[in-house]
Amino acid sequence: MALVDARGLVHFSLPANDVEESLRFYTDVLGMRFRGNVGATGRCVVAGDINIILVGRDAPRPTDELLQHNGSLCHQAFQVSSADFDKALESFMEHGVKIDGEVEWRKTGTFNGRSLYFYDPTGNRLEINDPNPPFWPENMQ
Repeated sequence: MALVDARGLVHFSLPANDVEESLRFYTDVLGMRFRGNVGATGRCVVAGDINIILVGRDAPRPTDELLQHNGSLCHQAFQVSSADFDKALESFMEHGVKIDGEVEWRKTGTFNGRSLYFYDPTGNRLEINDPNPPFWPENMQ
């Protein structure tokens, strides 16, 4: 028997080299809503009903450091509509978003659909996932 019954997620935090730059990225690029300041260096954004605190660092760290220490499986994934997924494919690179690889397609496994991995300005690895794509590549089984 568990010691407690965690019933949901209140928030999670992500480090930010420049909290204002990260706030613009999460609101202007990913369309999250700014909820308010958290202390002197935190900015809370909301995706759906999930609160994310962008926590400003005292001193910036290299943007590739997180991937080196955490590996590629450590990331945050956000569900998007098929239309927004397509829009991201067209506009992320134009807006300077660093993309990590090609679109991944999965019909089986824990999380299905199509996914695109990318990085925020601090180097946090992120994913957008369209669980119900409007089509599947012909070579998919």
